[in-house]
Amino acid sequence: MTALTSEQIKEIADTIDCGFVCHWNIKNNKLIFLPSDQLMDYNDTDAWDEDIKEVEENFGDYKQIEKPDSRESFRFMEDFTDELPDNTRIKVTLLEALNKRKPFREFKYEIDNSGEYRQLWFDFKNQKMIEYVKDSIDYIIKYETN
Repeated sequence: MTALTSEQIKEIADTIDCGFVCHWNIKNNKLIFLPSDQLMDYNDTDAWDEDIKEVEENFGDYKQIEKPDSRESFRFMEDFTDELPDNTRIKVTLLEALNKRKPFREFKYEIDNSGEYRQLWFDFKNQKMIEYVKDSIDYIIKYETN
């Protein structure tokens, strides 16, 4: 098994963040991205038939990498907020958003209207997603192959 390239890891991070599931062929490092079940309902599944067939026919060679669960995603938002300078308006606003009834929606609203912090959030989240994918790959190599 050869290691995935940094470009492949970034591609996985970007694509699973959009709601796709990565199917990684551990023998040849081929990546197949299929919509998650929620996205599949809204897509023409015919477009994915060939890839679905490939994964099904070689099921043992493919391992899945899915987007982080809501707990992990919430942790990303907390970590970002924790790194902001103390006593800043944006930090207070984001902490309040995370403690509201719908923290994901509230955080998104506040970050989308935060000017310069919006791009900082996207850069931070992208880095967290790359780390998450690397950890997922390490886990697969350690526990799911052999």
